Amino acid sequence: MRKNLLKIIQWGLRVLARSKIRRSKPKIVAISGSYGKTSTKEAIFYVLSKKFGSDVGKNWGNMNSVLGLPLAILGLRSYSFGAGLLWDILRAKWGYFFYNLPKILVLELGIDKPGEMAELLSVVKPDIAVITGISETHLLELKSLSGVKKEKKMLIESLKKGGVAVLNADDENSADIPLPTGAKKVTFGKKGEVSYRDLEISISGSRFQLEISGKFLAVKSKLIGQHSIKIFLAAASVAREFSIDPDEIVQALEEIRPQPGRMNPVKAKNEILVIDDSYNSNPYSAIEALETLSAIKWNGRKVAILGNMNELGSYTQEGHLQVGEVAGKVVDFLVAVGDNAEYLARGAGKLGLSKDKVITFKTTDEVIAQLDKLLSAGDLVLVKASQNKMRFENIVKYLLDNSALAEKLLVRQDKKWEKK
Repeated sequence: MRKNLLKIIQWGLRVLARSKIRRSKPKIVAISGSYGKTSTKEAIFYVLSKKFGSDVGKNWGNMNSVLGLPLAILGLRSYSFGAGLLWDILRAKWGYFFYNLPKILVLELGIDKPGEMAELLSVVKPDIAVITGISETHLLELKSLSGVKKEKKMLIESLKKGGVAVLNADDENSADIPLPTGAKKVTFGKKGEVSYRDLEISISGSRFQLEISGKFLAVKSKLIGQHSIKIFLAAASVAREFSIDPDEIVQALEEIRPQPGRMNPVKAKNEILVIDDSYNSNPYSAIEALETLSAIKWNGRKVAILGNMNELGSYTQEGHLQVGEVAGKVVDFLVAVGDNAEYLARGAGKLGLSKDKVITFKTTDEVIAQLDKLLSAGDLVLVKASQNKMRFENIVKYLLDNSALAEKLLVRQDKKWEKK
């Protein structure tokens, strides 16, 4: 009964949001992919808003679902479940009549079940569609990589006439997505038309040469890692479609800071430095994070605290083994946590990390109880896991010198998450 009621509510909100879009006719930039969606959305929004100000809007936080996206279009920045949802519906109805949509909407579209992309695209039809990349995620429902790709490519197929597809040239699963008739293709990445060279990674950020519109421009980024460069390349690709000058694009990109829980360097007690990537995890993003850890020059130990990667279905064992193998090549000490910790540990052992350099735990609380014994002064510590049941931000919170900074620095610090 409750499930059917929620479906009716979602349908009604989609009708309102679709009508709002059709009346206001904003230009829509839609972003999806298996990784980096939120960071890419935020980067695109920042660059466009630097140029066009309040004429640019976005869906705030993670309002990217079949429930969250319509509510965002109707003016909400957050929503509740249970009794609070009734109040949110009333706010959405008010927003339908009185909230003025901006001229440009930057929207993240998130799915984890078959059919959800179609529901989202019944609300919005993009002028520009960005696919960050496609990998093995949400396989519990989507079943296979081909199932993921089937959903994601619908975003490109839904482009308006004369629309632009912005695709990751370095990702074989998305670079070859066919375009609808009349659509334009823009590629980004090492192999893309918007590209980069001379990448240098440090704990304070990344330096590289951005190639765009026939120019090479020096960029000094506050984000760390090669995968963060792809976020910038996607943002630059979209900004170019809005005829923003390359120098202005670079200026905006250099101002972007890491988001909480997403490869964010955090100073901790005992001269420990944490790379907080606790927001979420999947095999692709975990391997990218480990490769970034490898690229950083560091005098002390490199430690990885890695947890479960959820919703991998039949790929669960293989995915954790692969990440463990990369960890075995990169880290001096591995802490593996959760039901799949043994696969992470086994993978690390295959690549030569000795048993005394690997320890496993079942829960996050067990790890926290042992952190003072496990870590040493001067360690560089990567913290990464899926969000559900892992809550690795609590590990970072424990390590903070000043826990009062948690609300500012860490992900999932609001009251809604405290109750979970």
